[in-house]
Amino acid sequence: MSYQSEHKRMKPVLDVARLLDIATNPEKKAIFEAGSAGFQVWCTPDDHPQGWQGVNMIPGTFSKPCEYVGGVHWKWDEDRIVGLHIETTAYALAEQFPERYTNLVEPPRGDNRRTIYNRDEDVAWLQEKVTWLFREAGVDMPPFEYEPAPLLSMGPYQLAHYTGSGEDYLVIVSPGLKPEDFCLPDYSVAHLMDIGDAGDFPADVVLRVDYGFPEPDIEPDEGPLVEEYENASRLGDDGWLESAFEDGISGWDE
Repeated sequence: MSYQSEHKRMKPVLDVARLLDIATNPEKKAIFEAGSAGFQVWCTPDDHPQGWQGVNMIPGTFSKPCEYVGGVHWKWDEDRIVGLHIETTAYALAEQFPERYTNLVEPPRGDNRRTIYNRDEDVAWLQEKVTWLFREAGVDMPPFEYEPAPLLSMGPYQLAHYTGSGEDYLVIVSPGLKPEDFCLPDYSVAHLMDIGDAGDFPADVVLRVDYGFPEPDIEPDEGPLVEEYENASRLGDDGWLESAFEDGISGWDE
């Protein structure tokens, strides 16, 4: 193997990508932009990753309305191409839906927005398009390599409330999973609520709803007001409550 032979091996892929150049080719499958060691992939209103519904796309300088999804670059091991390094960046989601998406790779704790980098949905869509391109070019495809989005950056957890034929239950659903997957037979999702970081609570397990709240077995600690009451009772002073609250109530002595 050599750099020259490896570039020659990938040439048919780039040739097909150039034929399907989104800048000049209005055909539906023309969503690529070839480079020297890889290519970029764009989506259109009719062909886009999950979660891009409602994104406004314009042609700009291209042949049709589109938005950038991600790029593919050869991964080298000395003089051999051993993989396809892919990255996705959903700029359009952060620009058009800033309340749901952020351009931070790892949003800070408390920020429930999803990162636009390497979203699972975007990666899956990109892999599908790349696989098709290699098949069209008749080239064996190297394995994909990419950095998954951090779990806390993939979006908030969801608190799902289920109702059905028996007792209601809850599930804290992890990012990337579907609440419907936790429906027991004859149950359905009644309510959903984003809860951000689930902390130490158990996720993806059935949690029974406890509608009863029994009185605690342990008596609360005695505070200063309780102590003052007990002392006043022993002395026969029934004005203790008035004096205790006199300074804390606005306009008491007006």
